Amino acid sequence: MNQIILTGKHVLITGASSGIGRELSRYFAMEKAHLVLASLPAEKHVLEQWAEELRRVYHVQVTTLTGDLSTPEGPGDLYQQVRDTCPPIDVLVNNAGIMAFGMFHELPLELQEKIIAVNLRAYMVLMRLFVPDMLKRGQGHIFNVSSVSAFVPTPRHTIYGATKAFVQSLTEAVHEEVKGTGVTTFTLNPGYTDTPLLRDNGFPKKLRFYFVGGKSSPATIARKGVAAFKKGRRVYIPEPHLWFLFALMNRFTPKRMINMISEFMVKEA
Repeated sequence: MNQIILTGKHVLITGASSGIGRELSRYFAMEKAHLVLASLPAEKHVLEQWAEELRRVYHVQVTTLTGDLSTPEGPGDLYQQVRDTCPPIDVLVNNAGIMAFGMFHELPLELQEKIIAVNLRAYMVLMRLFVPDMLKRGQGHIFNVSSVSAFVPTPRHTIYGATKAFVQSLTEAVHEEVKGTGVTTFTLNPGYTDTPLLRDNGFPKKLRFYFVGGKSSPATIARKGVAAFKKGRRVYIPEPHLWFLFALMNRFTPKRMINMISEFMVKEA
């Protein structure tokens, strides 16, 4: 695997104002990459404050952009903003996400459609727009923040898990299509991480799964994720115990049992 050099590269990160996205921006800045940080318009002030801190501490260029990736025109508008105001993007980090907790047949349809728009459609559209630019230059990288939910069904946040399964399949398929072109893809697949996602839209304070897998810190996930990305990994689960559960045990356990375990573990504790 070839080492990826980030010094002087331009990295676009969506959902960069909090959680894993914010911490990813820190660790890319530590690698002396220049940043383009995107968030919702309502988070503009927070994003700009964070960008100023990154400039001051790490002496890198940081551009801030805002937009709503849940709208049909949102991903295309962000792409055009980047094209109009920034150097070519070397690394696209799809990180923005939404999660909701509840039974599939009870959660509002509008909310579930928004989850699909942000977690699935925005990732796909931004990849579709940026990959041709990268192929023309013969270099570039897609860094998709996925989840261990990509590997198993996730009752009570069904749509979230389904979107991550889509992103996982898409990312790995595109990697095969662009082999040898200088363009690569990567997924970061953490477990439950202590971010605003776990505090919004009805998510309980405790799940049974937390007693087994715990909750990771965004900083730890970002640090390990950037390190794995630099090494040229293609799929990376940063927590060793979750690697055992989702990458190893999942291969040898009957699907019916996996589904039953998932249903049990995601109930409120």
